[in-house]
Amino acid sequence: MPLSKVLGPARYIAIIAVIGLLITSVATFGWSIARTVLFVDDLFQGKWRSDDQVVSLLKTIDTYLLALVQFIIVIGLYELFIGELDVPQWLKIDSLDDLKKSIVDILVIFVAVKGIEGLLKQKDPLDALTFVGASASLILVLTLFRIAKVADKK
Repeated sequence: MPLSKVLGPARYIAIIAVIGLLITSVATFGWSIARTVLFVDDLFQGKWRSDDQVVSLLKTIDTYLLALVQFIIVIGLYELFIGELDVPQWLKIDSLDDLKKSIVDILVIFVAVKGIEGLLKQKDPLDALTFVGASASLILVLTLFRIAKVADKK
């Protein structure tokens, strides 16, 4: 029996990863909704004037971004291994590089939000500067990675 007859259908084993990540993505969206409800409840209780509420909002945004990253990976793995999906052009995944590009784009925003969150939470100015510096460095590396990938395609 030729190996291609075994490996061809074996690509469908990726459905395990697709289903697993879809479940975690839905759970993370649920977590995000719960954070949103708690945040809005705090706002109605008059707690909207504190930096803690800004941090709470940023954590809520983080959770949605995490859910979106998982969802993009689900779509990407499905399109790469199983079949095409009817998604917007900007979400089409034709290669692992396309999948990495989408993930890096959201990770840059995720790290930026984490950097702002860390800045607001740190009590010591030096700790805040260190945290923001580390976030900025990571954003720079991710951006350079992204630029290098675009340059490679040209």
